[in-house]
Amino acid sequence: MPSPLLTALAKRFPLTRLIREAWKVDIDHSADQLQKEITRLARAVERLEANQQAVVDRAERMERHAQQLKEAARLDDKHRDLVASLDRTLDLARVTAHVRRSIANATLELEPFPHIVAESLMPDDVYRLTLNAIPPEVFFGQKDPVKQNIRIPMDFGPVLSTRVWDFVDLVAREAIRPAILEKFAEPLARHLDALFGSALREQAASLPQAVAGGRLMLRREGYHLDPHRDPKRALVTCLLYFARPRDSEAFGTQLFRVHHDREASYQETYYPERNGGRVELVTVVPYRPNTAVMFLNSGGAHGVDIPTSYAGVERHSFQFYIGPDQEALDAVIAGLPAERQALWRGRADVSRM
Repeated sequence: MPSPLLTALAKRFPLTRLIREAWKVDIDHSADQLQKEITRLARAVERLEANQQAVVDRAERMERHAQQLKEAARLDDKHRDLVASLDRTLDLARVTAHVRRSIANATLELEPFPHIVAESLMPDDVYRLTLNAIPPEVFFGQKDPVKQNIRIPMDFGPVLSTRVWDFVDLVAREAIRPAILEKFAEPLARHLDALFGSALREQAASLPQAVAGGRLMLRREGYHLDPHRDPKRALVTCLLYFARPRDSEAFGTQLFRVHHDREASYQETYYPERNGGRVELVTVVPYRPNTAVMFLNSGGAHGVDIPTSYAGVERHSFQFYIGPDQEALDAVIAGLPAERQALWRGRADVSRM
């Protein structure tokens, strides 16, 4: 006979309950081990996929670089005689004089914000040369076929392209920049007063102004850019059209008036409609050969729209900004009251508040 102690234990802890508890512990342990194994395998698959994608990306970069080398060699051979004559055509003194006349003759429009449209910006022979020197598509960025850029000066490309577009960058710095600062002197002074106040007027006015952000842009059908203002540090935006004679003029730069406008509360690109403003299209600067639109980044907004229905459209333009050196600008911002300094923070910093 079982002892009274075993009988009491059996009554208190029935065998089926003990077995069930043992099974539960075993099942829970197995499930935990299974989940850990699944997690480990999932991470291994993620690493494998990442490694595979890295290999694919590297192969695509190598293939693209090979295509670039092939195109550069072909075009260098084709343009050998043209390259040999560049020193005669790319005469900085001649081009500077022509560019400055074009900007001086342009009318300074104040609505919807200060801007000019400079026609026949470059000598005709230089303009035709720049069209011929636009690099093939393989030299543009490949991430988005609708929106492609090349940084200027170019890191690598056909000799004709690198020589000519380096010269365009030089013209931007040596000819366009001083002409624009002279043309926009009065509205620019008012804009600096609005940004920094009369107390810092002299310091703000003495900021050295440089050319930055130069890029050759290729835009196709389906491209749309909402009404916006460029980053706050950019005081003037310069957009040079490189249209061909038969290109449509329809896809120029849209200029908007902004109702309930206000100063951007952060440094990056500012979209008034996302910040309580209402935009009204005032005009579209036609996309015409050898034309430039240059405007003060002080108010209003600009944008572009190329509907998808216009298949085959290619819009080439060269954009750069005129603005102060960041270190010099920071020194002026440091003299502002705290509430004005806050308007020069990054957008991410503002969104965290």
